[in-house]
Amino acid sequence: MQSDLIYDKANLRELASLVSHASFKKLSSSTNQSSYIRKMKKYVGWNEMTGDKPTQLGDLIAHSYHILEQNYRHEYIYKNKLLNEYVLKYYSLEDTILLNEFRVGQSIADTVLVNGTNKVFEIKTELDSPERLESQLNDYHRAFTEVYLFTHVSLLNKYLRVLPAYVGILIYTEEGEVSEYRAAVKYTASLDASYMMSSLRKPEYSRLIKELVGFLPDVTPVFYYRACLEILAELPIEEVQAMYCHILKSRIDLQTNLYLTLGDVPSFVNFSFYQAKYNKKSYLTMINNLSKNLLL
Repeated sequence: MQSDLIYDKANLRELASLVSHASFKKLSSSTNQSSYIRKMKKYVGWNEMTGDKPTQLGDLIAHSYHILEQNYRHEYIYKNKLLNEYVLKYYSLEDTILLNEFRVGQSIADTVLVNGTNKVFEIKTELDSPERLESQLNDYHRAFTEVYLFTHVSLLNKYLRVLPAYVGILIYTEEGEVSEYRAAVKYTASLDASYMMSSLRKPEYSRLIKELVGFLPDVTPVFYYRACLEILAELPIEEVQAMYCHILKSRIDLQTNLYLTLGDVPSFVNFSFYQAKYNKKSYLTMINNLSKNLLL
């Protein structure tokens, strides 16, 4: 099948908004997808398609995803590729968590992987600017020891000129694979307990303190956060960071991992499905929507 509109940049931008975490979440919450289907058909060039057309909504999304992979690799494509071709290939979800849009200081890491190690992935697609990259990497090293840039192979030389030697590089190849160009070097010189603590929820940083010293500060609520910080400041930073990663791993959702490994969810929706942590109802709604017949 072909579409005469696949090279229209305006259509590609609209199509990218439909192949996204936000749009896929809606597929799990409502059975009425008529508006979504109309938009998808419009921007994929349904009326101009030649040959056999997709028969189910899942097939139409898969076709749209392929168009974007070839012509408009936006952030969701990269994140989904990272999960499918790197995380699921080299790690076990039983003891691995992949966090999305994780705040560290003044920056938001695209994804963070935590298991026996810890890795931050800053994604720079062909649509992105390198602006703020230096400050982003500096922030990430305040909480994590291994930082990677994930970018397209066509941009490799551009980023090699500006990246510190200890920052690792993953490349999105012309063949659509994920390849490690160089491994990150474990870097601990910038670790800062205040950055770690500020990225946690209150129950999590309370647990962090309790696990490390065996008690919680006995102060009024207004002074609680500061008292926790003062305790962490007195401890070996690498010990704090190891427990910090242990706390983050507790966010692993076993039910989501089970659904993901069943294989009923198409690979193009894996990242969204993994991040949304669906319950059984959401899972079945998603599966039902993807099977909607487009030709009735």
